[in-house]
Amino acid sequence: MIFSKKLTPEEFDPEVIMNSGQVFRMKRETKGADGMPDTYSACSGDNDIYFYLNKDKDTWDFACEESQWDFWQRYFDFDTDYIAYNDKIRSSNDKFLKDSLKDSFGMRILRQDLWEVFISYVISQNNNIPKIKKSIQILCDRYSDGIHFPKADTLAYIPESELMDGTALGYRADYIIGISKKVVAGELDIEKISKLPIDEAYNKLLEIKGIGPKVANCIMLYGFHFMESYPIDTWMKKIITEDYKDYSKKDYLDYINGSYGGFQGYVQQLQFYHKRKTK
Repeated sequence: MIFSKKLTPEEFDPEVIMNSGQVFRMKRETKGADGMPDTYSACSGDNDIYFYLNKDKDTWDFACEESQWDFWQRYFDFDTDYIAYNDKIRSSNDKFLKDSLKDSFGMRILRQDLWEVFISYVISQNNNIPKIKKSIQILCDRYSDGIHFPKADTLAYIPESELMDGTALGYRADYIIGISKKVVAGELDIEKISKLPIDEAYNKLLEIKGIGPKVANCIMLYGFHFMESYPIDTWMKKIITEDYKDYSKKDYLDYINGSYGGFQGYVQQLQFYHKRKTK
């Protein structure tokens, strides 16, 4: 079924979103030719969708099962006014952030499937985006139907040597199996953690083998949608030391939290995308 939404380039750009480091299973399927639009796809958990810009109607058209449309509207966070965030950034004196915004029009923070985002960011630690995407796709090909993400009750019972073989998971395979077993046994309820206050959720995540501060913040931002989360990886460390060099790390975080409260994670995505693009 086709669902249409009128979205400006400032409100939605899949090229920006899918290259922002927050999602590993959104891609451009076909590049438009002879006036035809580019077609994109996304998969999250048990859900899949295709979408493209309908130039005749000036709408984005989304093709998915009718029963999945509510999931996808939430996934793309269509209820949030990102232009209001942009207006606050535009009114600031932060040149690097304003340059980041100009470079990143159409960014949104996705609300991804909790189980998939949980395992995806365990895979992401000490890793790079192409390898992360490859590992995730191999898991989908081997242990699901190639489209949907494998369930905990499948991953829990795979021998570690098998899970490590040809997946580039390395030591992360042990973490994935351990987390999957806890989910299957009812010892780990990810959805329950997602509904805790932000500090409690963060501390609960850190109790799980295989999850450190950076991975916890990524899960909280891209899965739990705690927009106050501000993941710091090597790129963000470069930004702090190179583009905000007059700040100590503490003073910088105080500035971000004080100036952009409630959407710090969105600010981080703009900065991250811009820094990688202009490296």
